[in-house]
Amino acid sequence: MRSVLRGLLGVALVASAVVAVSSPASAAGDAEWEIRVFMCSSPSMPGCEKRTATGAQKRAVRTLLEGMPEVEEVRFVDQAGMYASFRRDFAANKPLLRQITAKDLLETFVLRLKEGADRDRVTRAVAGRPGVSWVIDAAEGRRDALSWTPDSDGNIILCSAGSAMVRCGKGRGKANKKAATAREQAAMAAALAKDPAVLSYVFEDQRTAYENFKDNFAGNDGMLRATRMSDMPESYRLTLRPDADWNTVTNRVARMPGVSWASNARCFETVAKLAWEYGLLDYSSAFADGSPDACRSGTG
Repeated sequence: MRSVLRGLLGVALVASAVVAVSSPASAAGDAEWEIRVFMCSSPSMPGCEKRTATGAQKRAVRTLLEGMPEVEEVRFVDQAGMYASFRRDFAANKPLLRQITAKDLLETFVLRLKEGADRDRVTRAVAGRPGVSWVIDAAEGRRDALSWTPDSDGNIILCSAGSAMVRCGKGRGKANKKAATAREQAAMAAALAKDPAVLSYVFEDQRTAYENFKDNFAGNDGMLRATRMSDMPESYRLTLRPDADWNTVTNRVARMPGVSWASNARCFETVAKLAWEYGLLDYSSAFADGSPDACRSGTG
């Protein structure tokens, strides 16, 4: 259980070290105030019970939304519209464009709410309705982003003793399932020092990580009670050259022995956009294990 917690802490610490980019403007106006209602265009999506949304269900959802006093505007975006937007947003990410087709995207109601509206009431009213997969409030993401500290471009999370991460448990010889060794850390530091894309890096030990963790999660008493300093992963935090391909840097380091996983702010932004704007949740899961296909080398 403690090894699972350490893995989750690694994800949380990277999230606390990068800035989530607010959604760009879309058909419904300034997207940072949007609520998006993703419909069951694919039966495999969560909440869909292996069924796609019917025409009657979509009409019922539209009627509900248009009748709510909090809602100023309702726009429906079909799969073709979502795909056109997707291709514009990720025009430079050729591997991702090859993976995703229009059929992979969900039809979506995009809502613009009136100023001061009860946003939670709107999301509760539509979540779980027949034909609805899930609902996301972009304003919630904006509030979360304001609490995150943009103090590094890239993060290398080192293996902790007993880590559940696959990379820590094999391929390291006698160091399998052990904390990153001094030899492994020296190899990482040497690789970072000679990489022209890395402007600088700092090592964060467990004590420093724990102090930063307490600051970042000061309002989460449950998380603080459940976490000890020994749970904190050690890491390297990177400042990267702005014109470099950040994904190439972190993907290369991620393959080194002693690295639990590595990622960067641009990858985080890509994965967040895929989930929040397009309903592609699988990429969020991939980010958590440090290997999202959306962040291949050459795409960031």
